[in-house]
Amino acid sequence: RRQALESGSIDGYDLVAPADLGALEQGGYTLVNRDPFNILYLGMNQADPALADIRVRQAITQAIDKEQLVTQVLPEGTTVATQFMPDSVIGFNDAVTEYDYDPAAAQALLAEAGYDASNPLTLTFNYPVNISRPYMPNPEQIFTNLQSQLQAVGITLNPVSNEWGEYLDLIQGGADHGIHLLGWTGDYNDPDNFVGTFFGAASNEWGFDNGELFSALTTARGLATEEEQAPAYEAINEQIATFIPGVPLANPVPTLAFAPR
Repeated sequence: RRQALESGSIDGYDLVAPADLGALEQGGYTLVNRDPFNILYLGMNQADPALADIRVRQAITQAIDKEQLVTQVLPEGTTVATQFMPDSVIGFNDAVTEYDYDPAAAQALLAEAGYDASNPLTLTFNYPVNISRPYMPNPEQIFTNLQSQLQAVGITLNPVSNEWGEYLDLIQGGADHGIHLLGWTGDYNDPDNFVGTFFGAASNEWGFDNGELFSALTTARGLATEEEQAPAYEAINEQIATFIPGVPLANPVPTLAFAPR
């Protein structure tokens, strides 16, 4: 697509790869950012006994410096995520529980859960290759960044990569996976299209059975007005934040490129 733009055979294209932004800008092309309507996250499969321990899930959360990830790997203008929806969606919770980047606290939680240098936590880290999505423009680089951060607190990782179709089948079709990169671009502006899609029922991706959360999402889905929905989904976002099914990482900015004309 970049070559087609540079040759003049097209006027513009969507979802520019982050690695191409600098060269296109220097070449005089017009770059336009769309407001992010997506979420990139690190999912955790609680079918893995280690990940069923909330101390381990919180340790992983506190081992990740989201600001570093955004600054070093993701497109300029990307925002750090605090919950599993962008802030333009009803029910976004400005006061949601957050877990500060704190490697020492992460190591202490791992030790409390029984993992240390003599008995390190070992996890499979699944990620896709040869794919670019609006919420995940460069998965290999995202993986490399997160891998180094998690290894820094003593977590041993077994990297497993797959082509996109195989990857989705693996993550959503069975229990043989660990922590993983995935995300979502909203189909329409409704909170159920985000948190309901992820956590509305038991699934192979997340591997947990949380009846309280499932029930709250079912009830919220039936609310008729925004005035009713907003507090219900704010409470759900807090419920998700304290349960820690995964780590909401970022809302990447999709960029379009156009010829100067």
